[in-house]
Amino acid sequence: MPEPVADGTLEILGDPTADEQRVSPDVERVLGRPPRRFAEWALRNIAAFR
Repeated sequence: MPEPVADGTLEILGDPTADEQRVSPDVERVLGRPPRRFAEWALRNIAAFR
């Protein structure tokens, strides 16, 4: 996606509300484990992006 399109889309969507930022309890039910933070995922998968 071109940068101007991404920026425009984010501008239209606005900032997420607190409810939109909250992780659903369904995540743990589906995964069978607690959700992880993005930073943890990124560290585990960094090799895929090099």
